[in-house]
Amino acid sequence: MEFVLGCNGGCSKEKKLIILNPLSKDEELIGVLVHEARHAGQFVRGEYDASDDKRPRKETLKTQIMRTRAVEADAQATAVQALGEMMEAGDVTPLQVFSRANGAIGRAFSKAVYLEDDALSTGAARTAAFMAWYENDAIKTAYDLAYQVEMMQRRAKNGKNKEDTYSESQSAEKIVSDLCLASDGTCYFKQDPAVLEDRYFINVDRKTSDELNYLMKHSAPSAKDHPDNMLPFLPRPRRTERQKTSLPLMKRFENVR
Repeated sequence: MEFVLGCNGGCSKEKKLIILNPLSKDEELIGVLVHEARHAGQFVRGEYDASDDKRPRKETLKTQIMRTRAVEADAQATAVQALGEMMEAGDVTPLQVFSRANGAIGRAFSKAVYLEDDALSTGAARTAAFMAWYENDAIKTAYDLAYQVEMMQRRAKNGKNKEDTYSESQSAEKIVSDLCLASDGTCYFKQDPAVLEDRYFINVDRKTSDELNYLMKHSAPSAKDHPDNMLPFLPRPRRTERQKTSLPLMKRFENVR
């Protein structure tokens, strides 16, 4: 395996392993390990590998965007939850390092802990961290490009796109109930899951939206006429130009081959 710049680790569903970058500092890798272990748990519980270009794309575009984003938000929320528990046990450094690298998540998590004494045990802090993941437009764009645009392009190139119906729709409630599990099996997510279908949470930037619209028209011959495949449901961005970005620090190993 070769690590790209900024990649601290990854989880491979196919190879059933987690790999950490030996060049990264231990204080960084603690959060990375929890993040990737969460992906491993997601896979064990049946989550699909969004970077697997051999998997037929049956879900609507809206569902795939909601689900892949929630997968990453849950992994980051789980990582910072574990680091918060370490902080309570006396080791604050890993949380500080994580928060410097993931400002919005760190701030939301710390605010929740400050406002509610038992925020770690009630799920309030973890929920706040989950929601804060969506504040990073560059991260969302990176995953949209890797898991939507690139997968559609690769399946079209390999002649597999005729299997892709984009016909199965999932609600935000189902996605949250599948992913946002606490250690006791209950759902830690404390907001109405429907919020994830709000325009802010399913926003795709202008260039990516144009690319997906083009691919749905020209590279998805079996796609069903479903309203969740019509990109106008994805509003225009708050920013005029998309930030230049690559896959984020917590990038998964499946994409690094």
